[in-house]
Amino acid sequence: MSAMGSGVPLLNDYKQEFFWKRFPQTVLGGPKLRLGYDAPCFVYMGQILLFFIPWIIGGIFTALVETAILEFEIAVYVFGSIMFLFVLCGQIVSSIIHNQRSSQGQNIHTASLLAEEDEVDFASCCGAETIGFIIPPKKYKFNIILHSVMSGVICGLGLWYLLPQTFNSLYYNNIGATVILYILGWLTLCISQYPLTTCAPPELSTYTTLDTFEFSPMLRPFYIIVCESFFLLNRFLSGFLLADQILHAVFVTFPFLWIVGVLPPLDALLFWGLEQILIVFFGGTSTSSDLWTIVMLLVSVSVFLAVYFIPMCLGSIVMAAALGYILSTDIGGLLRDVIKYYQTRNKVSSSQTLNSVSDKHRGFPWSRLFLTVVFHLIMTGVVIAVSLCLVLYTTSVWTNAWLVLGYVNVGVLILEKLLRDFQGVFICFGLWRNKLFPGSAQSQRIFRRRKCFLNLLGYLRRFVINFVAPLVMLSYLSLVNLTSDPSSLSCRLSLSTADGVWLMLSITRAYRWVWQSTVHSLLELSVVHIILVNLPTNTTVQYLGAFRLLLITSVCRDRLYQIASKLYFCFALLITSWTDKKQRRKSSIWIVLVNLLLFPVVLAVVVVAAVLSAPLLPLFSLPVFLIGFPRPLRSWPSSVGASANTCADTVFYKQLCHNLAAAMKTAFANGSLGEPHPGNHYLLRFQDRMIWVLILERGGTYCTMSIKGLELQETSCHSVEATRVDDIFEMSFESETGFPLCSLNQYPLHTLTPCDAVVVQTYSDAKNILTGIIDSPDNFKFVFAAFPKVLIWVLMNEVFKLNDRKQAEEKQRESSLTKLETKDSWSNNNNKEACLPQKDTVVTIGATSIDKAEHPVVHELEEDDVWSDSRPTSAISLGHKRKSSWGSSLRSFSSILSTDKDFIEMDEVKPSKKKSSQRNLKSSGSVEELGFGMPAVDPKAKAKPPPLKPAFQVSGKAGNSIYRPVTNLAGSAEFMSPHSSRLSLPTKWRELPIEESRVKKLTREFPTDWYRHVIESLPITSPDQSTREITAELVKDEVLHDIYSQLTMSCCGMFDANGMASHGGSTSHLYKCYRGDVPWNAMLDWLTEDKHLFGLVLQAYRYSFKLMLDQCVLGEISDNEELAEYLTDYKNNWYIGLDTDPEWNAAVINNKPSLFSVGLASSQGTYSSRVVTLQDTVVHMGRLNAEAVRGQWANLSLELLYFTNDDEERYSIQAHPTLLRNLTVQSADPPLGYPIFSSEPISVCLL
Repeated sequence: MSAMGSGVPLLNDYKQEFFWKRFPQTVLGGPKLRLGYDAPCFVYMGQILLFFIPWIIGGIFTALVETAILEFEIAVYVFGSIMFLFVLCGQIVSSIIHNQRSSQGQNIHTASLLAEEDEVDFASCCGAETIGFIIPPKKYKFNIILHSVMSGVICGLGLWYLLPQTFNSLYYNNIGATVILYILGWLTLCISQYPLTTCAPPELSTYTTLDTFEFSPMLRPFYIIVCESFFLLNRFLSGFLLADQILHAVFVTFPFLWIVGVLPPLDALLFWGLEQILIVFFGGTSTSSDLWTIVMLLVSVSVFLAVYFIPMCLGSIVMAAALGYILSTDIGGLLRDVIKYYQTRNKVSSSQTLNSVSDKHRGFPWSRLFLTVVFHLIMTGVVIAVSLCLVLYTTSVWTNAWLVLGYVNVGVLILEKLLRDFQGVFICFGLWRNKLFPGSAQSQRIFRRRKCFLNLLGYLRRFVINFVAPLVMLSYLSLVNLTSDPSSLSCRLSLSTADGVWLMLSITRAYRWVWQSTVHSLLELSVVHIILVNLPTNTTVQYLGAFRLLLITSVCRDRLYQIASKLYFCFALLITSWTDKKQRRKSSIWIVLVNLLLFPVVLAVVVVAAVLSAPLLPLFSLPVFLIGFPRPLRSWPSSVGASANTCADTVFYKQLCHNLAAAMKTAFANGSLGEPHPGNHYLLRFQDRMIWVLILERGGTYCTMSIKGLELQETSCHSVEATRVDDIFEMSFESETGFPLCSLNQYPLHTLTPCDAVVVQTYSDAKNILTGIIDSPDNFKFVFAAFPKVLIWVLMNEVFKLNDRKQAEEKQRESSLTKLETKDSWSNNNNKEACLPQKDTVVTIGATSIDKAEHPVVHELEEDDVWSDSRPTSAISLGHKRKSSWGSSLRSFSSILSTDKDFIEMDEVKPSKKKSSQRNLKSSGSVEELGFGMPAVDPKAKAKPPPLKPAFQVSGKAGNSIYRPVTNLAGSAEFMSPHSSRLSLPTKWRELPIEESRVKKLTREFPTDWYRHVIESLPITSPDQSTREITAELVKDEVLHDIYSQLTMSCCGMFDANGMASHGGSTSHLYKCYRGDVPWNAMLDWLTEDKHLFGLVLQAYRYSFKLMLDQCVLGEISDNEELAEYLTDYKNNWYIGLDTDPEWNAAVINNKPSLFSVGLASSQGTYSSRVVTLQDTVVHMGRLNAEAVRGQWANLSLELLYFTNDDEERYSIQAHPTLLRNLTVQSADPPLGYPIFSSEPISVCLL
């Protein structure tokens, strides 16, 4: 960095060579006269001949016309037809050759295999390679016709346009002017026609990266047609002589303008022109999309036509006032809300819909769509009433009322300015520290308390700017006397058509502008009032009147603001290029001297750029200033928020986006960030994050912004500028001893002006090295000692929650069943005899009684249904799925692997519930025992628990099957408590691939005391028993105890298959298990097949790991109550996992209070923990110089799209502490910039 100024080239050698190949094409319109390799001379001669053909043929026709041999009309048509046929034939021949070679699988450009670049071997002057090189075929066939027609038009009219007799008639037979204009004019025509014959040349004024429809070849001919159009207007209409004379002179300068890239491409020209018309002539605003610009312009034109053709002045004024207010509102946002409302009204209740359709940051202080519409209707009614009364009774109102209102308007302007400045940290154009602003933002409580007074001033400003100022200006405009009888006479009475259009356009704009941009309208109306008061007899003032003066003043005010901003950018770059040693180059002193000597030229460039509302382009970020081509204010063609270089940190900006928008909404409304004019840029800084905000739209009660998040992994250049930003904010907001009364801004010429600080809820990221903790044997033992306890807690809470949810859903479904069922529905269930309730027999399982059919056939659940609590009792029933749940035990076995929507659907027919004793089995001859997890048994045999014995189960895919021992851990289906079913585990979770001896050994270490504590802490309720009685029964249930002890200890044993927990193991084992990379063992395949169970076990292990860290920091866990508090806090307030998991991003978006992860630095071999905490954070906000940003973005576009200067070490991307060049480049839209987050347009209400 130290040698950056002199050591970093503007363009490296390879790019310089590439530039010198490309630049002649730009100058001449496309001929490739420098190829970089040896080519036959006929290649160059063919291009030169093709270039001069229009001039050669046109020169012949010029001589015939000037010698009166041929009439100029005939010459124009014939020459145009010749050029049309010439381009058409050339393209047809090229396309035929290209198609033939493509069908034969040959490349039209035969490349040399030994060449370093894509060289072409030319066989002959008429060979296919030569023709394809000189006249490339068009991509789309319709462009062959379009470009041929355009070529004929510009050449035919160009002949007439460039005739010597035409120049003589325009410039009064000036021979010198005729000769110069003739030669340069034909050269311009040849340059513009050549792309139509061949292809588009590389242009410095490139707006988009792709030319999908081949519009680029029509760029230069378009400007030729514009000049020729004015020539035709002058020939057939009067009043266009001066314009034609000027355009003839401008015509010959087109080659120079194309070289410097001033003339915009067609897409940029179109939307820039529409945007300027909307803002300048109709009082609108720039928009967030090209489509919305077109829509708003069409609506504005329609309003103007309505106002213009109303025959009464009263009607015109009232309509202009009412529609002016409506157009200044967020129409797009309201339309989106209405559409969303009607799309969702049938899905949710109306109250929910109304609350959801309006975004809380875009909406008004209330969030209901209906109230928002009502507010706008009321305001529209007020506007109509005020304008109607004042216009209708103008003659009866006090004569000097407009004079008083004018001075009131000036007073409101001053009041608003004071209220707005007092909100910010600096006043007097960012030079003087505001003494009313809090002296420090470190203590959020003190900071918020001290800002209470400023907030009161902010509320006062809101009232003034949203209601008082617009109504005062509306009253002032309505009192302007346009006619003696406004109720019957037109405003444009006795005016010419041009003056009438001019006046009605000014009226329409004025009534809209008072709402669209109230702050600027206050200033402009105050200036107009002062002019009217001090120059009452001036003829120009009398001719223009108040409304037309307002239009002129508004345009002048906007351009003067731009000139001031551009001059600041110019001087800042010029001064720092010498004073900052790291920016100094060998040529810096000469550049500074040239700028000083030619300052009038530099000033002219600045003024022209401001008049065109175009960026001031510093070439290669040096103080060499050019006029960038005009483009829309948002600077980029792609949709806002369409792309970003997303990474792992993007989610934090996404979470912050709407919270930040709400905070900025308050700051904009209070005025602490100044007036959010479209095109303004703001930089926000907190912790290690940078946020870039661009204002896209500004209306009467809203503004629309785009929020971009910059990279967190700072480069060296990024760090230099970020450090300077931190210094500026610290100097402005923080002082241990307080700020003196005359404290000044120490960086007055910096592009960043500090404005305000706000408190936003966002995530704070902290990382800690685990060396000395994770490698401790005691901590290793603690993890595996706590693992069984945590797993018991996790399993019981999960099963209890899902079982209760399932029961609640079943009750809801039962209540919604119809009371009467058709005979067909009963007949469809005849094959499910076990599901039909009978009165003769009853089977009691636990506390659940179910009626059996006379001929029982028990349909069992399929094997995949993990919540089934019974195995097939016969071969017939194997493979069938039970669709009914007959009691609390069966109802508890819904699939834990599925979401709520995936639970097993119940039969419509529900059995009657009967009471029976808890452990009674009525085993009559027609009754079978329905066992859980048991084989079929004799229904007449005495019911007794079967022995626990191993079985074998085959699993795995074909070709890779393994045999795993399965132990039925259910033991007995007879729970000792009727409530045990609410904690019963799925059948699949009880069949473990472990030997019985291994299971018994593991269960010896089961923490029974903790198991009892967890059961006692569960909120189990029943209408017949108290919670204490229920928990006492559950604790005594040995069957429930067995299934939990066997599953829990088996899963824990899987993580400690090698028995390392007793003597301590490696840190890598802890880390791998945390990541889910458990060493393989016999049970691992079984566990990983059930993703839900594996997820619960892994979650329990991660909780144990987090417990170990918390114990090291906060102290040992004293009792079970404290352990339960830890686990409850983890479940409710933490996401504990990996920061690479999708669940991590979901937790951030859902504002999870805390997140925890563990990582490994492979290069250093160290383990680290990452804790991300949601908390209130102070965000510092500052306003950037808008023209400095636009200028640097314009240079970035030129460098990357024309010079292709993508060198990461190039001069123009190096750190610039004053202009924040690196951050500005980074904030550009992809692919030129690289923000890691870019939001869609966000609208906020400013009431």
